[in-house]
Amino acid sequence: MTNCGQWHLEREIGHGAYGVVFLAEGPDGERAAVKVCRRDAIGEERYERELRGAKLYRTIPSQEGLVRMREFVEESWGFYAVMDLADDEFGDRDFALDEYRPKTLADVIGGEKALPLDECVKLGMALAKGLATLQRHHLLHRDIKPGNVIYVGGRPVLSDPGLLVEESEATSLVGTPGYVPPENFTDAASDIYSLGLTLKAASFGRRLEDLDKGPALEADTGAKFFPVWWRILNKATDPTPSRRYRSAKALAKDLERLQRRICICAIAKSRIARVLLLVFTIAAVAVVVLLAFSIKDAKDQIRVDVGNLIQETEEKARAAQMRRAFRDTFDGISEEELSFLVAIDEKETFGGIVSKEEKDKARKIRRKYLGIDKTLDDLVDSLEEGKVRRPKENLKNDL
Repeated sequence: MTNCGQWHLEREIGHGAYGVVFLAEGPDGERAAVKVCRRDAIGEERYERELRGAKLYRTIPSQEGLVRMREFVEESWGFYAVMDLADDEFGDRDFALDEYRPKTLADVIGGEKALPLDECVKLGMALAKGLATLQRHHLLHRDIKPGNVIYVGGRPVLSDPGLLVEESEATSLVGTPGYVPPENFTDAASDIYSLGLTLKAASFGRRLEDLDKGPALEADTGAKFFPVWWRILNKATDPTPSRRYRSAKALAKDLERLQRRICICAIAKSRIARVLLLVFTIAAVAVVVLLAFSIKDAKDQIRVDVGNLIQETEEKARAAQMRRAFRDTFDGISEEELSFLVAIDEKETFGGIVSKEEKDKARKIRRKYLGIDKTLDDLVDSLEEGKVRRPKENLKNDL
């Protein structure tokens, strides 16, 4: 067989006791998974069971957490069902037909060992919502396991509805060993048991038969809300049916509540981190500004200090020069008189106030050493007028 209607069967990608799944391509190049069930290949009883499940599934509208059935066609040899194709295991959208492998939860667990807690909760919410849809139609899936959880467009969905049955007719012993509840599949709580074990396997990163070994090293058991998550799973997998969740809707509600707590905690941490970052940024800016002002103040102070030092040096140099000039002019002048005349000169030069007493005292000193009864100013005037002869023995320099 190479075609099922408009779908060209490229190659086999899976098979089981109830049929074969092919990678198929439509006339427009669209790809899909086509499950083919031949009456002569699987036996009458199995064929009728698979046929009943497919017909029941066809009546359910497309919902979150459930793989979509696009077409269902009965033929003389059996039937085929066209389903959404699972993502490529390596995430390649333009995969080669001969290299394609469907991505299942079993492959994810095998490749990554264990899923982080937030991914586990999202996985549980999606599958619980899909199961809740089946339960609203009073249907049991009866084969929930990691290998029957595929990813379509990055989202996990329940697949392989071949064992689907109405709850009132769930009498035969079917399902995958290990995932079958102690009481067999009898009501909604039975599928919840299988789903709980599937989520435990994803969370622990272990195959079902290895769950008793405890979580793998990569398991997110140190997460803050892991104990809450594990209590939910323990309730879902309780050996006593009456102690389990009575519906997938109730399970989904608890998972949604846990997801909100995880999100709130993450947001709070993010906000605290942003606040701390803002505080540190403001503090750093403040330090930089203070340093800038401090450097500016320091530069200004250095400039003032240097100016003062230069001025002081110039004043000292000038004072020393005046001392030498007065000493050369007034032979025999005492150190005290010399210092007084220099001080008076500095006041007069730099705009200081000289009192009458200080002027008289300076005049007396000049008279004393010049040997005349005139002030220095009168002397200069007299010399200019030629009225007084300049005493060469006392005046060595022009004042």
